[in-house]
Amino acid sequence: MAESQDSLDFFARYKDWVVARSISCTESTSPKEVSAYLVDVRDDVALRAFTVLGIDTKSLDAYSERFSRSLSKGDYSSLVAVYKTLGSAEAEPEISKAAQGREELKPFAKAYLFRASARRLGLLWCITKDNKAFGGKAASPKPSASVPFASEGISFMAKYRDWISIKKLSIHEDTKPEEISAHLSSIRMATDRKIAQILGINTANLDIFASSATENMRKSAANLEKATLLLCSPEAKKEIDEACGGDQSLRDAAIIYLFSRMLQNIKVDLEVSIDTLMDMFPGLKIPKPKGRMPGQKKKKQ
Repeated sequence: MAESQDSLDFFARYKDWVVARSISCTESTSPKEVSAYLVDVRDDVALRAFTVLGIDTKSLDAYSERFSRSLSKGDYSSLVAVYKTLGSAEAEPEISKAAQGREELKPFAKAYLFRASARRLGLLWCITKDNKAFGGKAASPKPSASVPFASEGISFMAKYRDWISIKKLSIHEDTKPEEISAHLSSIRMATDRKIAQILGINTANLDIFASSATENMRKSAANLEKATLLLCSPEAKKEIDEACGGDQSLRDAAIIYLFSRMLQNIKVDLEVSIDTLMDMFPGLKIPKPKGRMPGQKKKKQ
């Protein structure tokens, strides 16, 4: 039985959101092309995880300009300053408005304001396609509206080298927004790690360092500051250099990956966190894969 060709597919149909992103991997397909594809998928699902919950991201985008205007760009201490003011009297009305006044949505509106402000300050927690690791050639297939199933659903299927990931969700009338958001967040988490790994970064060692560096740390501005300072420590620089295997073009991406892992460990959210979803929606059940999408033909083995 011949081994099937490596390919990655992301299909989504939900209300007015219809997108299809596919890439078939041949001998000429470079790891950078695969990582660039995953960056596109990641950007899609990360944003939608907020909007399907009902967060008014546009109002927070606009507010983030005023919210972060007085802070220095490219300085991680500015990120700490933003975090400290997320609960301020000034920010509260904007966060409440973006959350439609719903208490259970406020943590996610706050997380979105944090990430919107971080982007304005040039402080990244995820690898983007303008990263040096892509060498300015981060082209990826353009999305289309050719989704292989008629009913609503979200499907991510990846087979690349020794990596296989299948995440499918059929959406019905009784499917709750938080279930969809959790599914999207699970795809984001899977792509975050693989983007860095496929580029050539040794994420395993960075994971170990991040875990050790943030051990027993809880969510707080003080611990966020410790995490930002750790990025500049000799110990972190050594781990980052080793994770890059001597390829300096990967260094910025490795720093971003390490920082994102430390943020996750201390539970400082710039994304929709599944843990936070479960805290705010106690009855939430994380959907498990249920086979192929409705109307999708089973692939021949």
